[in-house]
Amino acid sequence: MFPIVVVLVQLAAQTPLDTALFPAKEAMIRLYTDCDEPAWPGLEELDVPKTLEELTQGVARRRALEERWRVYFAERAGDSIAPTDPEAWAWPLDVPGRLLDNFANPREGGPHGALDIFVPREGAVISAPVSGVVVAAAGGWRGGWTRRRGGLWYEGAGMSRRQGNGLILFDPATSGYLMFSHLQDPVEVRTGDVVRRGQVLGRVGHSGNASQPGHGRHLHLAFKRAATACGVEDVLVAEDVYPHLRAARQRREAR
Repeated sequence: MFPIVVVLVQLAAQTPLDTALFPAKEAMIRLYTDCDEPAWPGLEELDVPKTLEELTQGVARRRALEERWRVYFAERAGDSIAPTDPEAWAWPLDVPGRLLDNFANPREGGPHGALDIFVPREGAVISAPVSGVVVAAAGGWRGGWTRRRGGLWYEGAGMSRRQGNGLILFDPATSGYLMFSHLQDPVEVRTGDVVRRGQVLGRVGHSGNASQPGHGRHLHLAFKRAATACGVEDVLVAEDVYPHLRAARQRREAR
């Protein structure tokens, strides 16, 4: 029986994803980015403005996917994994880290739509603050930073040139999206995985634009939820979740 079990597990692991339910990472990032983020993933940094038609069609497609992801989560989570109350997020690292409320700080290309958590060493374990569905994940980022090659250079893989290795996690409790960037390779989860709060997702690295000197070893964590922006209802807009993360770290330290 043992060899048969092994074969079955291997076949299950090779089952292709339903691309209608989980679009390719490039398409998922286009749905994730809002009207103020025109840079698409690719080998080059290309600013491709979104038309009003693309924005409204993207909202409709994303909302339809979210309905299916909630069903997908419920079917696979069963009674063992519940959606996470917004007031009960878990601290996403195995170390206290240095949490900066640098949301909306001015950056080249626009305000910083995320938070950075700095750690003393690369390799700190990253875990899920909430239970949810991994809707995009990619490792194998190839690139780096060197003055001889004109700064940041990118050869492919990962989530994108700037994000590096990472993932996007859909939270069925809030219909929000958590994006984790700059991870080490490999990312420990795959697109389509249902994860529970506290489950390991990967480790802090310096892929993407975190490979540049002076950026430090950190987790770039963004959270987005539907709101109105640029005259379009229900586009994804970045939110400052510093209070949620600060409270999560305080609960961790009180244990």
